[in-house]
Amino acid sequence: MPDFLFDHSLHIEKRILKSDFIFLFLDYDGTLVPFKDKPTEVVTPEKIKKIIEQLIKNPKILVIIVTGRSLCNIQKLLNLRGLSFIALHGLHIKTSNGSQFNWNPADQTQLLIKEIKEDMEKKLHEKDGAFLEDKELTLVLHYRLLSSNRIQIIREKFKKTVSAHDKNQALEIINGAKIIEARPKGWNKGTAIEKFLTKYTNNKKILPIYIGDDVTDEDAFQFIGKKGISIYVTNQSKRKTAAQYYVKNPDEVFLFLQSLSEILCPR
Repeated sequence: MPDFLFDHSLHIEKRILKSDFIFLFLDYDGTLVPFKDKPTEVVTPEKIKKIIEQLIKNPKILVIIVTGRSLCNIQKLLNLRGLSFIALHGLHIKTSNGSQFNWNPADQTQLLIKEIKEDMEKKLHEKDGAFLEDKELTLVLHYRLLSSNRIQIIREKFKKTVSAHDKNQALEIINGAKIIEARPKGWNKGTAIEKFLTKYTNNKKILPIYIGDDVTDEDAFQFIGKKGISIYVTNQSKRKTAAQYYVKNPDEVFLFLQSLSEILCPR
């Protein structure tokens, strides 16, 4: 387990103050907001919107939301001027100045995702407590409402269904918080933030900060390494992580964002 973030507040403050510019990468579900039984039930708290708005206004920082949600969906949840987005685990990028990037190889898997969804729907029943989320380029099986003795069975059904259709092995299976997802191989949150930072490379001394809770955030933690600050939101999980620090929940993420705003704009 990494060190508790707030045990190193002075060291982190020094790194922040020494930097010329900060890239703040924030996961959404489980990081900025607590998990809900269904993704459609999530609402962004006003205090989160306000603190992000404060950070966006600071000329020394760029705020980027990194999520597995679609670009359209996350923009509805966080409709704030000046935000940048890395959506669908990096497959879609939209910067605060309006420029966009799509990882084109993913488009080739759309038909495959549709076939898997249609087949998997036949194997699911409403009473199971599991449901599919079609993001067009990826397919997610949610099982947060599923009884524990059914989880392994439904996960295996999903993996076998994907394997049966994906003859060329164009997809990979990733695990998340009570989900399993099929997505195109070759691109992830780590490669996406690398591309993002490369696009913004200049002579300034930059400090990337990445906060996330999910297994899919590990690619980003590994890329950040020692050149930035990586923070894992445990949400009571005890899994291994490449992050340097941890916080316990979204409430502590909010406290860090508040402290970051105060360091950059002291009263």
